[in-house]
Amino acid sequence: MAKIRIGIVGTGGMANAHAEHYKKIAGTQLVSCLDVVPGKAAEFAAKHGLTHVAKDIHDLLQHVDAVSVVTPDRFHFQPSLEILKAGKHLLCEKPLTVTLEEARKVAAAAKKASGKGVIHMVNFSYRKSSAIYKAAEIIRSGKIGKLRHVSSSYLQSWLNGMWGGWEGMGAWRLQTSAGSGGALADIGCHILDLTTAITGEPTRIRATMTALPKITKKGEEVTKYEGVPLDANDSAVMELEFPGGAIGVVQATRWATGHGNHLRFEANGTHGAVRLDLDKSYDELETCLGEDRITGKWTTLTLKPTPSNWERFIKAIKTGKQDQPDVFRGAQVQAYLDGAFKSVASGKWEKIAKV
Repeated sequence: MAKIRIGIVGTGGMANAHAEHYKKIAGTQLVSCLDVVPGKAAEFAAKHGLTHVAKDIHDLLQHVDAVSVVTPDRFHFQPSLEILKAGKHLLCEKPLTVTLEEARKVAAAAKKASGKGVIHMVNFSYRKSSAIYKAAEIIRSGKIGKLRHVSSSYLQSWLNGMWGGWEGMGAWRLQTSAGSGGALADIGCHILDLTTAITGEPTRIRATMTALPKITKKGEEVTKYEGVPLDANDSAVMELEFPGGAIGVVQATRWATGHGNHLRFEANGTHGAVRLDLDKSYDELETCLGEDRITGKWTTLTLKPTPSNWERFIKAIKTGKQDQPDVFRGAQVQAYLDGAFKSVASGKWEKIAKV
């Protein structure tokens, strides 16, 4: 079988992770890249051994079989649409788009492309945790009884100086004028995907968000950077309501001092509970089931590791069998984000749209 020729759109920091992962997968070849800054694309190509620097998306599509879209969020939509319409396989960074309207258009294109054997996925990278899949299996089997309460969080310390601080190229993530959906869209999409992949679909959402003054390396509190407002949310607290009346709290913040990327989840039911902590392990799940719920005894399950999204994307292309999280899933997560933003504006619970 010929090697799967890979193209990368957007050659910033995260694109390096995509390139390095593809290099480790047998049967793939990094071929072409595209960036709005030609010199940046050329440097990326030289660094990773790509043979072609594309002039535009159409040029890139003539040279590849599959494409990773690794641009800033507001530039996911158009290339993803073009890639699917061209019949090329797509791995898009999260979130899929910045609006529900855009997400629905990409999902419609994915539906047509699926009928022609095109594979499409969204890079919710924490799906490499086997604990997520086991937790979902246990809940769907009814072992915890009826769902009653859910608690999850994504704790990040970027605004407290971790990874060199927020000043510089990453400041766009704090600016709505740059198309950022803030902590909710950037890291909240991860914890919303993780949570609902385990529990199943919620029906309503209500949210509270903040955009507090940022601390510079000099210790000054600022609300602008180079004259542009730092107005994208930096913390979000969401309440979810599930079929049957269960409720949950999902949190995402960039102000979590001492935490790099810390994701936690716990679901409590009438007959048991499950919980995971990705800071401890991606492949361990704690359970409290049956009579153990009376004494509060928890048991740790050690699970077989799950392949990365890149590995599963390439396997799906080779086998022709679509894997998760696909574009439809990405669009549904966009519906959660849309509901959260609408809730902040209305001050009320919002019904979550179906995609």
